[in-house]
Amino acid sequence: MGVHPKGKLKLGRIGFLNVLPIFHPLEAGLVPHPFEIITGTPSFLNELMANGELDLGVVSSIEYARHPDRYHLLPNLSISCLGAVQSVLLLSRFPFAELQGRKVLVTAQSHTSVALLKALLEMKHGIRCTLEPGFCTEAIAGPRPPSAVLVIGDEALRLKNHGAYPHKMDLGQAWFQWTGHPFVFALWVIQKGAVERENGRIREALEALSMAKEWGRSHLEEVCALGCQKGPLDSRELRTYYECLSYDLNQEQQEGLRLFFKILHEMGDLEKVPPLKAYSSLACVA
Repeated sequence: MGVHPKGKLKLGRIGFLNVLPIFHPLEAGLVPHPFEIITGTPSFLNELMANGELDLGVVSSIEYARHPDRYHLLPNLSISCLGAVQSVLLLSRFPFAELQGRKVLVTAQSHTSVALLKALLEMKHGIRCTLEPGFCTEAIAGPRPPSAVLVIGDEALRLKNHGAYPHKMDLGQAWFQWTGHPFVFALWVIQKGAVERENGRIREALEALSMAKEWGRSHLEEVCALGCQKGPLDSRELRTYYECLSYDLNQEQQEGLRLFFKILHEMGDLEKVPPLKAYSSLACVA
């Protein structure tokens, strides 16, 4: 299901503060673009993309890994971190070693974060838990709060200092300490079908995204002033948060992504390690 030739390209937007630096200039009309922007959680956008209901957009890294035949990567775009990410957290009532055999409530909003948590617990720490999808904020406030929760995005920013959960693992930091590599949580991809159908407008789309990324990078104070009206952090905290994130996909980030996919393959969560194919060359990224 795609757009007709005179329609707009359907672009998926994660509904979290982490993409505000790129999407604000698009949504505010500061950067001209050919998009109809559709907002949702990472898992919702994964589903739309898998069903062909988006032309391009942000998807969980694991969505690309599971279906590399459907997509091309958009060059030099990601949501990644080198060290702490702040918005992907395991919060626990107990020391992590005591989670062995317990249930951990995990957000249903992100497939990549859940896969990363499983890899960190099992492969790094030798801890096996039952990962159970659920609504973390509601469960924490309920009569039987879970032993631990995996929270992401704005929910993680709100809950990161929750008094009942004194033990905190920042998954970006834990990955970096384990591997020495950046972690890539999300990728920008384009449907191969959209490339065939809309090839004449793909350059315009890529230029708009590149301009939006550069605008956000050079107007971070403005982005922070807007973001603090929308979420749980003040402008100073948002600045610190955005400084943890990268929106590039350079060689080092590609190496971290390949390592993550290799670990998931070894765990049996991926059938094979996919190549990284970028639209710019329609060939494997070097």
